[in-house]
Amino acid sequence: MKPLLAGSEMKEYTAHLIPEAVIRLSPKLYGDGWMMVGDAAMFVNAVHREGSNLAMTSGRLAAETVIELIKQNKEMTEANLSLYREKLDDSFVLKDLKKYKDMPGILHKNHQFFTTYPELVNRAAHSMLTVDGVDKKTKELEIRRSFLNKRSLFGLIGDAFKMWRAFE
Repeated sequence: MKPLLAGSEMKEYTAHLIPEAVIRLSPKLYGDGWMMVGDAAMFVNAVHREGSNLAMTSGRLAAETVIELIKQNKEMTEANLSLYREKLDDSFVLKDLKKYKDMPGILHKNHQFFTTYPELVNRAAHSMLTVDGVDKKTKELEIRRSFLNKRSLFGLIGDAFKMWRAFE
């Protein structure tokens, strides 16, 4: 890599907020003489709290693209750099981001995924793991009742369907 980077200069080095990936709004990823990688390309998976692996992989794919084009004695034109997009499409980077593209919107619009459900799951785990002489069947019935008291059956089914659709 050293010969490929010879003569280049760093333009920026700062800490900054990292944008949450929204595949529909992601920036153009390549053009004449450039490719975008990492968080600059919005390669952040908020659902799994990951980004470093996406940054490293997109950087590696960009480097592989440059190396292949140099070996083929091709210019770094937008048309030739489209190979980078092909590599991204074939990698887990864009596959994962596409898979979870609807999840942030679902979570932002449905507060119960951050309030009601964590509380209910915490109570259920506490009940099931507490040794108090109460049989599991009784505990399970109480847990079901507590879920239905906080969220109707239709609400539970609707929320499960929303999550299922978001993970497609």
